[in-house]
Parts: sequence; C-alpha cells; structure tokens
Amino acid sequence: MAALPAACAFALCAGTAAAQDDAVTRANRMAYELAMKCYVANGVARGDNLDAGNAAYAKIFEADARKAFDIAVKLGNALGYSGSRQNQDFGMAEAQELARFVKDKAYLKQTLATCKAAGAT
Repeated sequence: MAALPAACAFALCAGTAAAQDDAVTRANRMAYELAMKCYVANGVARGDNLDAGNAAYAKIFEADARKAFDIAVKLGNALGYSGSRQNQDFGMAEAQELARFVKDKAYLKQTLATCKAAGAT
C-alpha cells in the first residue's frame, strides 16, 4: 500500500480536527440546553418547597438554579451566543418545560436527578 501524499494526510488531519470541533460544539450545545432545563427544574422545585414550608430545601434548589444558570451562560458564551440569544433560549426553556414540571412531579424528579448526575446542579 502506497503512503499518502503529505497534502492528503494533512487534509485528513484537518477533517478530523473539524469533526472534533463539531463534536465539541454539539456536546456544548447539549450541555447548554440541559443547563437551561435544570435552571427551570430547580426553580420549580424551589417554589414547590416554599409552598410546602420547606425553606431550607428551597434555598438548596435556589442555589442549584443559580448554578445551572451560570453554567448555561458560560456555555452560551463559549458557543458564541449573544446575551439576547441566551435570554430568548431561557424563555424558550421556561415555555417548554415549566407547565410540564408543575403538572408532572415524576418528570420533575427525573430531571432533577439527571441534572445532579450531569453536574448541572
């Protein structure tokens, strides 16, 4: 088998680097979306605990919501998203998830467990 010309080998390496960049971008985008979902979930859990008179747990969920928010913003910045884009994405996450979290406590609990496992809270 003949060796590849240097230019071809370089093109293959460049293609691999581009594929890796795409994979990193996709992973960051998925983490960004999860962090936003975790922000909403922890906000709902905070409210539920306040309603139940569990102020100590409410503080924990508030801190977790802030952590998820900060993670989402850092990832959004890394993805090159403007502040306006990030605000819109937070609004979309709330619109998509808030009602479901309020109505389906099993879904909320599952999401909170996913957030904890992923380190998003």
